[in-house]
Amino acid sequence: MSSDLMIAVAVEEAERAAALERVSESLPAEAGASFRQGLEWMSPGEAGEAARCFEQALKRAPDFADGHVGLGMAYAVGAQVYPALDHLEAATQLEPDNFYAHFKLGQLYFKLRIPQKGYEQMARALDCAASLEERRLVAQLLREEKQREKSAYRRPWWNKPFPRLA
Repeated sequence: MSSDLMIAVAVEEAERAAALERVSESLPAEAGASFRQGLEWMSPGEAGEAARCFEQALKRAPDFADGHVGLGMAYAVGAQVYPALDHLEAATQLEPDNFYAHFKLGQLYFKLRIPQKGYEQMARALDCAASLEERRLVAQLLREEKQREKSAYRRPWWNKPFPRLA
């Protein structure tokens, strides 16, 4: 197993463990159970089953930010970009101090080649980082993005509105 793959697996396991730790005691038991099942389905890459579980959790607890993060990740893995963005953005609005919500949203923006929004989310993730490991995750992703930018063609940022025609 290559070192990059080992790091990716370790990061995924750390994220999964952190999400399990954050499941609140005040969360309804059924929602927590559905959330845990969703995390279990994400591990082998079963995004469709994971999304179904996260949706069930959000039906029982609609303001559960980590449920929105999980559902956004499941949608992103399943190539459903717009619902993924909607749920990740909802998570950042519900819990502005949620590191993983900002981190995963920034990661998705980088994958979609929208770097300015990705950098904004990574800055917010750094503000929310509570551990050295979280800061390392952001630093690693920023290094990868800078390297990608060096070897890529320049693209327009599309951050200016189109002019109105008279």
